[in-house]
Amino acid sequence: MSSELSPLLSVTFHRPGYDHLIELVHQRDGLGERHLAALDLTVYDVDGKLLDEIPVDPRHEIIDLGELLGRAVAGRERVMVAFDARYDQRIFPYRPHHYGYLHKRGSSAPSLYYALAAVLGGVPDRIGATGINNFEAYLFLRRRFAERYTLLLGNLSRFTPTEAQISTFYGPSRLTEKVTLAPKVHTEVTLAGTHAGHRLERVELKALFRLASYVVGSHAVSGDLVLFDHLFTYFK
Repeated sequence: MSSELSPLLSVTFHRPGYDHLIELVHQRDGLGERHLAALDLTVYDVDGKLLDEIPVDPRHEIIDLGELLGRAVAGRERVMVAFDARYDQRIFPYRPHHYGYLHKRGSSAPSLYYALAAVLGGVPDRIGATGINNFEAYLFLRRRFAERYTLLLGNLSRFTPTEAQISTFYGPSRLTEKVTLAPKVHTEVTLAGTHAGHRLERVELKALFRLASYVVGSHAVSGDLVLFDHLFTYFK
């Protein structure tokens, strides 16, 4: 493959029972000639086991992720899907983006639209880094939006485990916990909705390199997703 092509590594998580469509490239021109040069999907279970490798025709505009994964997700609560895309900067003067549509089949919950999280898989932002150097955060609405919040985390490193520090903020209080992820492992961390009489206001994530990270909001009774959004890098 040409060394002139630029890489884009994005990640999402898929649950069985959901319609999950991915728009590969949202930038359009009048002739519709913009498309990725190459795209390969890799699928992992929660323990980091490789379940499938799927080449995708880069000329597709939208793919049905549930249909594409097929039996790889059968009997599993969740899988992590990495999109290894290559593109020509002469066609995309700035990095292309992938967008997702997510809705549980038969549910009355609203459809969710989100941008796929881009990650740096396994390479610290600074060679020789000795401390936590990647910082991402998510701000919650003041009004109650979901009854149950969790944080989905995935480590796309080939060889390097990483320790993630998760901090949640409730008024003047802060709670902190640490999670260690082996390569290709993903996990779901429960975030308390309230603490000491205050509602959840913010979650911060710190790690040596960028992890796949999504805030998930679920209905307390049905468990249907009502929020699915990636964290943002506010400071560097």
